[in-house]
Amino acid sequence: MSTADPTESPSPRLREFQAEVDRLAVTGGSANAARTARVLGALVALGGVALTIVAFVQSSSAADPQDQTDFVILALVGIALVLAGGLTVVVTTITGFMRYWLVRLIFEQRASTDRIVAVDDD
Repeated sequence: MSTADPTESPSPRLREFQAEVDRLAVTGGSANAARTARVLGALVALGGVALTIVAFVQSSSAADPQDQTDFVILALVGIALVLAGGLTVVVTTITGFMRYWLVRLIFEQRASTDRIVAVDDD
C-alpha cells in the first residue's frame, strides 16, 4: 500500500475535478446557511443538556411534589431541545456529505460520457 506524498502535485484527475468545481461558480450561500444551522443546532443541544441538568438538580432538592413535577416537565423540555438540536446537526452534516458525493458523481458521469463519445468518434 502506498502513501501519497503531500509535497507532490495533485494528479491530473484531481486537477481536472478541481477545475470543474471552480467552473461551476457555485456561491457559498447554501453552505453558509448549513454551517449556521449546524452551529445553532449544536448550541440548542448544549442548552438542552444544561437545562436538563439544572432541572434534575432542582427537582431532587424540591420538597413539594408539585414543584418536582414542574422541574420534571422542564427536564423533558430540555431533552426535547437536545433531540431537536442533535437532529439538526445530523441532518446538516449528512446534507453536506451528500452534496459532495453528488458533485463527485456528476463529474465522474460526465467524464465517463466524454470518454465514450471520444471512443465512438474514432
